[in-house]
Amino acid sequence: MNKKPSDDQITIWERLVESHKTFASASREFLATDVDRVALVRSALRGKDRSTAIYMLSYLPAPELQALFSDLVFLASFSHSSVQKIRDAILSLPQAWVLANIEAIAEPLLQAGTYDEYRRLLELYAALNHGLALQLARRAADHDDEDIREAGEDFLMRLGTRLLQIDSAR
Repeated sequence: MNKKPSDDQITIWERLVESHKTFASASREFLATDVDRVALVRSALRGKDRSTAIYMLSYLPAPELQALFSDLVFLASFSHSSVQKIRDAILSLPQAWVLANIEAIAEPLLQAGTYDEYRRLLELYAALNHGLALQLARRAADHDDEDIREAGEDFLMRLGTRLLQIDSAR
């Protein structure tokens, strides 16, 4: 269990440490200098450098995240490995501002939406505000598409259970 790492393993570790130092330095420079972070991150979110852009979201101030809000809602509307990090960025914004803006941004996504968009946005809405999630779940449950209807019914059941838990706790 406590055997000594091989020279190859030590080399790998040292490369990792040096890469981390380089990345940390570049991150500080990116955040401290006068660059258009919103334009750079927006471009990266839409391209091949998405994982770096998503990583940097947690370091951006609220006004810059607000400028990226439509991109964040879009990325929160489908399944991918970083969806929770995108949700976290949205949830870090002032709730009143998010609630005042999210429906207008999400509506085009829902108009053309499939099961995946509805389910992901229901998850986001549930994290934001119970009433908003309930409203979207009802809309989904009345949808013509059977899969979207299933997502809505599932969330109505989840949200109803949560309501019952809240009522019984009183």
